[in-house]
Amino acid sequence: MIQATEQMLTGFGPSLMDLSNRWRRAVDAHLRPLGLSQATWRTLVYVYKAGNGFLQKDLASRLGIEAPSLVPLLDALENDGLIERRVAPEDRRGKTIHLTQAGEETIRNIQTVADEVQKSLLRGISADEMQTCTAVFGTIRSNAEALEPPNSGKKNSAA
Repeated sequence: MIQATEQMLTGFGPSLMDLSNRWRRAVDAHLRPLGLSQATWRTLVYVYKAGNGFLQKDLASRLGIEAPSLVPLLDALENDGLIERRVAPEDRRGKTIHLTQAGEETIRNIQTVADEVQKSLLRGISADEMQTCTAVFGTIRSNAEALEPPNSGKKNSAA
């Protein structure tokens, strides 16, 4: 394996974070006309990927926010008819999150827009380059998971 230079190592992380932010902003700009903020579409996508019945506290952890910060966002999504909260069967104090039919339709709209943005952002990148990039990201993800403390309560990212 070729050893990365110091310059590559110090520039890679910031470049990756910048790219992630730019990607999210591009998707956000295209979803804004649908009335979706970054906070709402990201939350809906996480609920969708995690599956109906996901605990509210676990959703907060996946989003990287404190549970009390998630409550107003879920209130708004529920008021808009996109999600429904139910008492958790195994813990009456906990709430589970479920997409409504309107929420599922919104997910389809989000996916359509995200696919269009992705096609634009990946223009000019070959299948081989994408395969290499995906493999590298998988290795980085595995290494990051290995650095997490045991029983940290974190699971693999849903989005």
